[in-house]
Amino acid sequence: MVTLRISASFLWLLIIVIIILVAVFAFVKLNKAPTTVSTKSIPSSVQYALEYFNAAHRNETILVPSQYYTAAKALSIDGNKVVENNSLYNSILFGNAKLPINYNILIDMENASALPSLIYFPYNFTTENLSNSLRDCEVARSKIDAFAVCSVYSNISVPVLNGTYINKSINIGFGTFAAFPNSTALYEINGTITYNGQNSTYIPSIRINNTPSYNGIMFLYENTAAFYLSRPDLNTFYGKEMFLPNSTLKNVVANFLSVRIIS
Repeated sequence: MVTLRISASFLWLLIIVIIILVAVFAFVKLNKAPTTVSTKSIPSSVQYALEYFNAAHRNETILVPSQYYTAAKALSIDGNKVVENNSLYNSILFGNAKLPINYNILIDMENASALPSLIYFPYNFTTENLSNSLRDCEVARSKIDAFAVCSVYSNISVPVLNGTYINKSINIGFGTFAAFPNSTALYEINGTITYNGQNSTYIPSIRINNTPSYNGIMFLYENTAAFYLSRPDLNTFYGKEMFLPNSTLKNVVANFLSVRIIS
């Protein structure tokens, strides 16, 4: 009888211990802080673009450079898959490889240095007239280069009373001109694209007779930077998809400051 009484007490004690452990486990589980993803290793613009992509898409694949892979994988939800392949990535951006079907790709301004013709220009504008025909110019100069966006004026004959004509100067458009580093020649380039952080404006450059030209575009990021890209650089996947206005591309999944995700 004594043995039976001890076993029963032990059994009750064991049941009580189990109940306490279950209660403690449930309390810890319910009050455990959610797991956070470390994003210290990536720029905030990359983080926001990835978060937007994951919020808007399910069961899709995104190709990223190796330096963003760990964070991108940690942020991935809803069946989205992250792929890291630097060889394919660089070949798509600057070579002849095509973005695989149903893939998305993350690109950012960090890759701009790989463009061979990219030339940074000064960003210290003054307003002045360069000639009778080039007026109200926004001009930026340094010791080795300069560029300007000007209103272009042309003289035309305007009829007045009794068959008399007078000469009148009218604004016929805009021109973008650049003196490239260590060159004294002034070239006209295709135009200027300006960004103010939210919207972009394309200002095409009209052709002025006898002015040498370069087949490229000037990019102005308001209060930040100005640089020139040649036509060959703009023809690369990266040049086109990174720098041309979002509204003209129709395949930009996310666009945050210096980062884009392209489908």
